[in-house]
Amino acid sequence: MFLTILKKDLRRKKVMNTVLLILIILASTLAASSSSLMYSTSSALDSFIETSKVADLNVTLANTPRYNTAVQDWVKQEKKVEAAYTERQISLSLEQITMPEGRKSFSGNISFVLATIPEQVNRVFGENNEPYKLQPGELGLPASLMLSSGIQAGEQLMIQFGGIKRTFTVNGYFKDAFMGADLLGLKRILLSTEDFREIEKQLPEDTLMNLWSFMAVPGVDSTEISVSFANSDLPVNFEVDKALVTMTYMTDRIISAMMFAISVFLIFIAFLTLRFTIVSTLQDEYKEIGVMKAIGFRSRAIKQLYLTKYTGLACLGGILGLGISLPLTTLMSRRTSQYMILPGGSTSIMISALSTVVMIAFILLFCLLCMRKINKASAIDAIRQGQTGERFKASRSIHLHRSRFLPPPFFLALSDVMNRLKSYTALILTLILSTAIILIPVNLTNTIVTPKFLEYFGTVGADFYTKSVIAEKTVEQIRQEKELLTQRLKDQGFEVTLAANYAVLTKYISDNGQENRRINGQKNDQNVSVEILEGTAPILGNEIAITTIMSEKYGKQVGDNITFEIDGVPGTFMISGLFQSISNEGYAVWIARDYELKMVSTYLFSGDLQTPEPEKAAMMKAIQQQFPEQGIKTSLEMLEEITGGFMGQLQSINALLTAIICLITFFITSLFVRLMIAKEVYGIAVMKSIGFTNAAIRLWQVLRILIIMAVSLVLGVIAANTLGGRLLGLIFRIFGLTSLEMNILPLQVYLWYPLLILAVVMLAVYTSCGQIKRVQIWNMNKE
Repeated sequence: MFLTILKKDLRRKKVMNTVLLILIILASTLAASSSSLMYSTSSALDSFIETSKVADLNVTLANTPRYNTAVQDWVKQEKKVEAAYTERQISLSLEQITMPEGRKSFSGNISFVLATIPEQVNRVFGENNEPYKLQPGELGLPASLMLSSGIQAGEQLMIQFGGIKRTFTVNGYFKDAFMGADLLGLKRILLSTEDFREIEKQLPEDTLMNLWSFMAVPGVDSTEISVSFANSDLPVNFEVDKALVTMTYMTDRIISAMMFAISVFLIFIAFLTLRFTIVSTLQDEYKEIGVMKAIGFRSRAIKQLYLTKYTGLACLGGILGLGISLPLTTLMSRRTSQYMILPGGSTSIMISALSTVVMIAFILLFCLLCMRKINKASAIDAIRQGQTGERFKASRSIHLHRSRFLPPPFFLALSDVMNRLKSYTALILTLILSTAIILIPVNLTNTIVTPKFLEYFGTVGADFYTKSVIAEKTVEQIRQEKELLTQRLKDQGFEVTLAANYAVLTKYISDNGQENRRINGQKNDQNVSVEILEGTAPILGNEIAITTIMSEKYGKQVGDNITFEIDGVPGTFMISGLFQSISNEGYAVWIARDYELKMVSTYLFSGDLQTPEPEKAAMMKAIQQQFPEQGIKTSLEMLEEITGGFMGQLQSINALLTAIICLITFFITSLFVRLMIAKEVYGIAVMKSIGFTNAAIRLWQVLRILIIMAVSLVLGVIAANTLGGRLLGLIFRIFGLTSLEMNILPLQVYLWYPLLILAVVMLAVYTSCGQIKRVQIWNMNKE
C-alpha cells in the first residue's frame, strides 16, 4: 500500500520531489567528498609522514671534523634522542642546473641539494607509492619541481660543478614527505649511489654538507629535541622538525577544511528546503490527514506513510551522491596524490559511504521532527483546512488607502512579506547562506592573491623581486652588487629603487635557557619593513621586532628586553614592535635597519618602479626580457611560486562553488514560488475576478521575491564580511596569523556576485510563474 501511495505522490508532485532529490544528491556528494578529503589531508598526512619515517629533527651542517664530533657528543649526552642518522649532501644552485629545451626553469627562490635515496629515515616513494629506485645515469625530481617546470620522464637535465658537467636522464618524480611540500623552500634532487659517490670524490671536502636526522625517544615531542639542540651553539645551515614538516602542508588542509565547511552549509540548506516542503505538504493535505484520523489511522501510521517517500528520496539521493562523490574526490585529490601517499582502496570509500549513511539518517530524523504537527491534527481541523478562523492581530501593517503613490502589486508584495514573514524563513536563510558561501571563498582568494600577503612570508612589499642568492657574502659586497644592478637598469632607461633583503638565522635565548630556539630573521637595508601590528618597526641597532605568536609564547611585549644570537654574537634587544608571519609556525624576527651584519648567506633584491601605475606592467615585461639572468618576478608571480598550486586550487573551487550555489538557488527559489502559487490558487482566481491581469499578478510574485532577495543579500554580504572573516581568521591562526585583514573588492562583493544571484533568482521566478495563466476565475469557488 505504501509503495502505491509513494508512486502516486511522486507523479503528482514531480517538481517538488525532483528539486528535493537534486538537493539531497548535491549535499550527499559534497558530504562524502569533503569527508574523504578531510581524512586524506589529516590522517593520511600523518600516515605519510610516519610511513616515510620523517625524523623528529633534521639539521644540516658543514662537513667538518669539529662539527661532526660535536654532534656525536651531543647525541651521546642527550637522553631524549633514541637514534641519529647522517647523510652526505651537496649544495646546488639554480645556475648549476641546465633545463631541457623548452622547459620552464625552476623557481629562483628555491634552494637545492643533491643526495642519494635515503634508506632509513626521510624515505621517498615512487609515483605508485613503491620504494623509489634509480639506476646509474638517472636522476629523480620531487613532484613539485616536475609539476611546476613541466619536465617529463626521459628528458635530459645537466648539472655542473666548476669543471664537472654531468647529464642525467629524468627517471620520474618521487613523493617526499620531508621536503616535498610547496611551502618548503629547500628541495632535494636524488642521484644513484654510484653517481653521487663519483661526483663527491671530485669536490673539495669543505663544500659538502651533512644532514643529521634525530629520532626522539617515544613520548618526546619533536619540539623538545629542537630546543635541546639549540643549546649546542652549532652553526646550522638548515633546520626543520617534524611539527614544521606537518605545517608545510597547510594549503591542502585549508582546501579540505573549506570544502568540509561548505558541505555543512549545503546540508543545512537541504534541511531547510526539506522542512519547507514537509510543512507545505502537510498544510496542503491537512484535510486528508483529518479524514485518515477520522477513520481510525493513528499518528504513527500517518507519519510512516509520509516517511516512506522521504526515505526513498533520501536513499536514492544518497546512493547517487555517493556515486558522484567517488570520481569528484579523485579529481580534487589528483594533485595531492602526486606528492603524497593517500589511503586507497576501501578506506576512502568507507569514509564516504559512512558520511552518506549518517546524512541519510539525519534527514529521516529531521523528517520525523518536522511531522510533529500531525499529532495535533483532528477531523475538525481537517474541515477548517487547518485554520480556526481566529486572528488576534491586524492582518496588515500598511494600508493601501493611506499610500497614495504605492502601486497595488508592490503593496500586496510588501504586505504579504511583512504579515507572513515566518513563511519565508526557509527562503531567506537559504539566500543568506548562499550569498555567504559564495563570498567567503571569494574574499579569501582576493586576500591571498594580493602582494600584501607576501609580507606574511617575511617579504616586504615591492613591485618586483630578483631570485634568491645563496652564497656567503659580506654586506659590502651585496651593496656593491645592488648599486651595479641599479646602474644597469638606469642605463636601459628604467628608474628603479632597489632594496637588499637579507635572510639571517638567529637564535632566541630564553630567560631560563630551557626554551632556546633557532628562528629565521629578516632584514632590509632601507627604512621599510613588514606591517607592524603593535609598536614601531625596529630602526636602531639594539631594537628588534618579533611575531605575535612569539609574544604570546614567551610572554614578551613591546618595550621588553629579549636576548638573541645573531651572526653568532649574543645580544640583548628591546622589542620595538610586533608583526605576524605564516612561516615556521609563526616564529620570525625582523632585525633593525641599523644593525650591522657582517656576513649574509641568503639575500634577494626587491624593487619599486618609479613610473605611473598604468605604465608599470609594460615596464615590468621589458625588465624581465632584458635581465633574464636576474630571475625577476612580479609580486603575484613570487606569491604563486611560494604557495605552489594553492591559488589555482582556490580559483577552481570558487568557480565550482559558484556554479553549484547558483544551481541550488535556482531550484529552491523555483520550488518555493511553485508551492506558494499552488497554495494561493483560489486567491489568484479572486484577483482575476476583480480585474487583475496575469502581468500584474506575476509582478506581485516577482516583487515579493525581490523584497526577500534584497534583505537576504544585505544580510548575506554582512555575514560573509564579518563572520566569514572571523572563521578564516581562526583557520589561519593555526599557521601563525593572529590578525587576518580581509581584502574585500567592492565591485565583486557588492555588485557582480549579488547581481549574479539576483539574476538566477529572477530567472527561477519567471520560469515558475507560468502556472498563473492556468488559474481560471471559477477556481475561486473554494475560496
